[in-house]
Amino acid sequence: MKYINNILFRQRAQKYLSATPRTHKFVNYNKAKTVLLLFESDHAEKNPLVRSIIASLQKDGKKVVAWGFVHKKLVETTIMPDYRILNQKQTDFAGKPVTSYINELMNVEFDLLIDLTLHPVIPVEYFTMYARAFCKVGVKKNDLPMYDFLIDLESLAQHHESTDPTIDEMYLFNQIIFYLKSIQTND
Repeated sequence: MKYINNILFRQRAQKYLSATPRTHKFVNYNKAKTVLLLFESDHAEKNPLVRSIIASLQKDGKKVVAWGFVHKKLVETTIMPDYRILNQKQTDFAGKPVTSYINELMNVEFDLLIDLTLHPVIPVEYFTMYARAFCKVGVKKNDLPMYDFLIDLESLAQHHESTDPTIDEMYLFNQIIFYLKSIQTND
């Protein structure tokens, strides 16, 4: 089923991305005021690394909206405007989130989207595709043009193999922020 869902997502994404023009530009860390943070929730829905990342962004004056997905039928976490975890009941048979969530994402504009998933998570891929953000950042998972700035985890893992870093959401976040702070633009 996972294979079929990936094929269906890919077809939907290619159609949507080719038919929907998007205003995008590189947004460095200092200029970003609003951030959409996407993640895969742990099964207990505690997500200490994600909560730490949210606190770090908020400490830097960013307005953060965090959406996650957990692979189970019910969630215990309360749905709030700025933090929510969706589950399998809120997606269709192919992993696409229900229309109300997609519409909600499409009605808000963000300066920066940071996808912290380390591997493809179909509902989060849909969030990434439909979200309106000037700059989308994440891990290279496929060849679809959904992101403006990609981190290649395979290259990072090979480069840092001798120091053996734990590649988790916090490591990915630190890499993304390092590059977003380092790159200067003339806009």
